[in-house]
Amino acid sequence: MTSTGVAVLGAGNGGLAAAADLTLRGHEVRLFSRTDQALAPIRGAGGLSLEGTAGSGFARPTLVTSDLAAAVDGAEVVMLVVPSTALATYGRLLAPHLRNDQVVFLNPGGTGGSLAFAAAARAAGLMGDLLVCETSTLTYACRITGPAAVRISNVAPKLPFAAFPARHGARVEEAVTALYPAIDRWANVLQTGLANLNAIEHPPQALLNTGWIEHTQGDFYFYYEGTTPSVGRVIDRVDEERLALATALGSPVKPFVDAFCDAGYTTAEAAATGSAHTALQCSEPNRWFKSPPSLDHRYVHEDVGHGLVPWSEWARMVGTPTPVIDSLITIGGAVTGRNYRADGLTSSAMGVEGLDRAGLEAFLTDGPWEAVTR
Repeated sequence: MTSTGVAVLGAGNGGLAAAADLTLRGHEVRLFSRTDQALAPIRGAGGLSLEGTAGSGFARPTLVTSDLAAAVDGAEVVMLVVPSTALATYGRLLAPHLRNDQVVFLNPGGTGGSLAFAAAARAAGLMGDLLVCETSTLTYACRITGPAAVRISNVAPKLPFAAFPARHGARVEEAVTALYPAIDRWANVLQTGLANLNAIEHPPQALLNTGWIEHTQGDFYFYYEGTTPSVGRVIDRVDEERLALATALGSPVKPFVDAFCDAGYTTAEAAATGSAHTALQCSEPNRWFKSPPSLDHRYVHEDVGHGLVPWSEWARMVGTPTPVIDSLITIGGAVTGRNYRADGLTSSAMGVEGLDRAGLEAFLTDGPWEAVTR
């Protein structure tokens, strides 16, 4: 295996899982966090302990730093493993440091993540080609288990992946496949954005369990106990609206239960029922994950504001009704006191305001930059 120099930006569950896994697989990893506090336990231990389905071992990244320029310098792939709410911020922060030949890999990009990142980077002065790509969902199911330890319960065997602009698809696929051979390249980031599993399930699971979350401070199994038959039916309705939107945009995607199975989160038998409730009840990788302790959490802020909002915005573009999605956006705002319609990932924040379907397709293929390096 050829070693790839990769900057892993983010020291949460996914960032630590990626840093440990990639290091143990022989890649040259530079782990970055914006705060030294998050890195102190790793520095103190001299590395990271990994356990779970990706293997076990003690990983020693090449660099552990809060200096963004040092983390990015010389890396072939700059991988962001951060909430989608932070992607625009990283676009601005990285603008002075990126070279045209570096691949920026959003793991995951969620919905519209590449568009938000690129719009912010361009506004911060980055011109020329930008090689951005994303997966629809994080490559790992994982949790931090100690000060310098992480456990991976699932590595997705197949994940939707796309480049922005799409004309760079083959080039970025080659770079990212060196890290994750199981990625599955799709047409563009509109299609991967429509395959965001978290936005389908997390808003119904969180918002319909508000009382239980606040009363117990998250002391229940979120995916298993929190997905009752009624919650599952709402997830199914969100999925129906998403599938109709995907058809209207000419970017067909699989139903939630089938994509959930493809990602390794449930059984083929459960997926065959077509029921989100059944699929979640049979999700062994997610079975023991506890609920967040409050609604001040990415399952709402990220998956409503940067998941459902862009879907709703795209639906308005093509005249597709999304009543359940729109209701969850409204309820999420009422519960948290936030205006997701204004502060979420809007068409303006994605750089696609005013485009029709044809204009959007051209933008996704060619991007907003002149092709100065091919």
